[in-house]
Amino acid sequence: MYNITTICFGNKFSTIRDHWEKMINKNCIKKNKLTIWDDSNILQADIKVPKEYAFWDSIRLKKNINLLIKEKKPVVHCDMDIILKNDIDEIVNLPYDFIISTEIGGKDSFPKECSNKLGLGVCSGFYIIKLTSLNFIIKVLKNMIEKKNNSYSDQVNLMNYIISSDYKLHVKEEMINGNIYNNKIIEIDGIKICVLDFELIERDPIITKKQIGMHINIDNVGGVNNFIKYFYERLEELPLTCRCGKRHLGDNNICKHIELREKKN
Repeated sequence: MYNITTICFGNKFSTIRDHWEKMINKNCIKKNKLTIWDDSNILQADIKVPKEYAFWDSIRLKKNINLLIKEKKPVVHCDMDIILKNDIDEIVNLPYDFIISTEIGGKDSFPKECSNKLGLGVCSGFYIIKLTSLNFIIKVLKNMIEKKNNSYSDQVNLMNYIISSDYKLHVKEEMINGNIYNNKIIEIDGIKICVLDFELIERDPIITKKQIGMHINIDNVGGVNNFIKYFYERLEELPLTCRCGKRHLGDNNICKHIELREKKN
């Protein structure tokens, strides 16, 4: 059993909320409960940092830590722009203390100065904290609140913590939902972090493969109304989630991904 949480700030995510909640309740049948952090349960006392970029990361992490301590069940954080196609209980039950998805971009992932050294990036849109990771994750939260790495971002602070520590990294082949994935295992501070195979929770997917989750950039697909279609329609029939050709994102290149869809179909 696990608890799953998300955070809902602003009109964009308020519009998505009902669709996302319906999807979670349908697909994540082995969860204990779903909690949405919003204006109804986030108090002024929960906001420990100025309202700058990524300030919400510390709010949701602190809330998730408190929930973990209170209920003593793994806590899964999942952003509202992630669509889960299957239950995640097999991911939760992996024998690791902290589990997190992979950022797009490989060794050039954000923040680049860290991924260049680690060879990969982590994406905090989806993570799982367990009681055995509590001391570790509290240290990361402290760094976030103190803006140790000039950012309140959990992703930035987690990556910087890893590369500045004595860590070991190896690849572990594991079966999840009947498919084989290659997860990256980081041993650090006496715990094991599992960075999930990119295809498990895929950022900006192009074609349907073996994804359990699809992490989609809402702005890349033309906004909320287009994004909502991803809950109900085939991926291949919807706008490409890549940056290619999107002038408002500063990329005027011809799309490199259309051919992949044509081959699939």
